[in-house]
Amino acid sequence: MSRTSKFIASVVATSNEDMPALPFQRGAARKAMFARIKAETAHQPVRKRA
Repeated sequence: MSRTSKFIASVVATSNEDMPALPFQRGAARKAMFARIKAETAHQPVRKRA
């Protein structure tokens, strides 16, 4: 296979795969993650810093 044929084959194979979620599509998942992190840190005791 030539380099051009390999490149075209890889582009076609990639286009047939599922696209990763774009940043604006991850809104609900991101909000849930930040809410979980905030809830976890709210229950931890305050650590003294030097």
